[in-house]
Amino acid sequence: MADVSAIEERRDLAAALRLGALHGWQSGICNHFSYAVDENRFLINPQGYHWSEVTASNLLMVDKAGDVVEGEGYVEASAFYIHYHIHHTAPAARCVLHAHPRFSTAVVCVEGGRVEYSHQDSLRFYDRIAYDDSFNGVVHEDNEGERIARGLGNRPIMMMAHHGITVTGATVARAYNDFYYLEKACEYQVTAQSTGAKLRVLDDETCRQLAPAFMENEDQISDHFGAMKRVLDREQPGYSA
Repeated sequence: MADVSAIEERRDLAAALRLGALHGWQSGICNHFSYAVDENRFLINPQGYHWSEVTASNLLMVDKAGDVVEGEGYVEASAFYIHYHIHHTAPAARCVLHAHPRFSTAVVCVEGGRVEYSHQDSLRFYDRIAYDDSFNGVVHEDNEGERIARGLGNRPIMMMAHHGITVTGATVARAYNDFYYLEKACEYQVTAQSTGAKLRVLDDETCRQLAPAFMENEDQISDHFGAMKRVLDREQPGYSA
């Protein structure tokens, strides 16, 4: 069993992974969530586990060389390169969630795919998304991890053409909240576009004026994540072990 270093962060990250499984965000045994406990180490889910199997104690602690310093198992190469470089380049991104959820990934699978400001949930993301329109295959080297981290810049979210999404935050709760509402906004967008009718998109000035009201405060974010953890406490209490 892994050491109990950063136990609350372990429990929160395990909860985010379990919730991701409930929401259908995972692809097979792929995709990865991480949390930086300090400048040299981060927690991440081990390769080979379905997210519904993850617990606080079987998360891996990985150092900046990619070595597992706590836990049993190994970290998949693309998981290390994506997460290490973002944590290293953007220290404020303590939590990094990378996956290929259905609707937000669908948006980046179309030519010029962008989140359109057609629903109020999309306003949460006004001027907060970086778009990576390049695709160089599997992220199995430092240069590609560095390129992705540079492309993220000072924005908390990256939508990656032909690939998926990466959402970052200062806490697991904040990253989870943004991930949840980004996928919801894209679900509304893709569903509306499937009707064949033209999207009713808010103009830039309206977005600039209205967006701040949709940015949730820390209490709201904490309450959302807390409520979802109570769902897990009832239905899957083993996640925190």
